[in-house]
Amino acid sequence: MLALVLDVLVPASDGFPGAATVAIDHVLAVAAASADVDTLLSDGLQAVEEATRALGAAGLASLGVDDREDVLRRVEQSHAEFFEALVRHTYDGYYSHPTVIARLGLDASPCIPAATVSRPSTCPISLASAPAVRSIAGGLGKLGPRRGGR
Repeated sequence: MLALVLDVLVPASDGFPGAATVAIDHVLAVAAASADVDTLLSDGLQAVEEATRALGAAGLASLGVDDREDVLRRVEQSHAEFFEALVRHTYDGYYSHPTVIARLGLDASPCIPAATVSRPSTCPISLASAPAVRSIAGGLGKLGPRRGGR
């Protein structure tokens, strides 16, 4: 179910992979490293399952994209701490993945502080060229518009 949730947050489009493809390992590693995050993730995914069943669906996979978004909006409102952590760790894993960095046209090599080399750092800090993803407007607002006009 985590993979489905991640792909609702950042779906594949325009040559970019979905979050389940490139960010799931990061999200799971963060959860494995912290009992608090693991509990938050487990409880939040349980809330997603309950919200899905409240719609009369057998599971999140049986729902269409719009209904999956509705489920996540409900969970965002009822479990804000989970949702905030999930979005943060998903985006961290997504935008730090070499595939996404390369697709953005950025240099995926590690950032080297200018003090350690004779030339200035070329660390790509700005994501100004990042594709529009389902954003959380105002931090924890509603899911933004879909990419690709779906």
